[in-house]
Amino acid sequence: MSVTEAMREAWAANPAGETIIETIELDHVTFDQPVRIACNVSDDVDLPPAAGADPVTWTAIAVSVVPPGVDDGGPSPMRLGIDLLSQHLLPYLEAATAATSPISVTYRSYTTADLSRPGELITGLELRVASLTATEAQVTVAWPQTATRAFPRATYDSIFYPALQNE
Repeated sequence: MSVTEAMREAWAANPAGETIIETIELDHVTFDQPVRIACNVSDDVDLPPAAGADPVTWTAIAVSVVPPGVDDGGPSPMRLGIDLLSQHLLPYLEAATAATSPISVTYRSYTTADLSRPGELITGLELRVASLTATEAQVTVAWPQTATRAFPRATYDSIFYPALQNE
């Protein structure tokens, strides 16, 4: 996670006339290109996904965002409430259910004082749970479950680990 000075100032001082634009990028192997959402803005916006990158179009959709964080119990997941789901996102989510790989999620926020780069960037998130209706989705997004991954990313079998055989 990276945060710029302009974003820290916007959080701390909340200067008059300055707003924070939150964006969500969804990507999956079944998507032709990532789905880019600008949260709670009235019109589509063109913003660069990284410093120095060419601007891309972010589609304006009513989305409530609770960014991921950390509390006493460890990392807390990101939560999204997405309105008007059937018009834009439902075809993508339906296509993604056919594949076993997760939907990757990137959160970016921009301050209107500096739209040349994201003020905050959170990568490496995956869509975990989605509850869908015709008009809304409630989505939980979190970091991958590192505790359940094999270490050292090897499969323990009787060929490489003969002590596992019960002979």
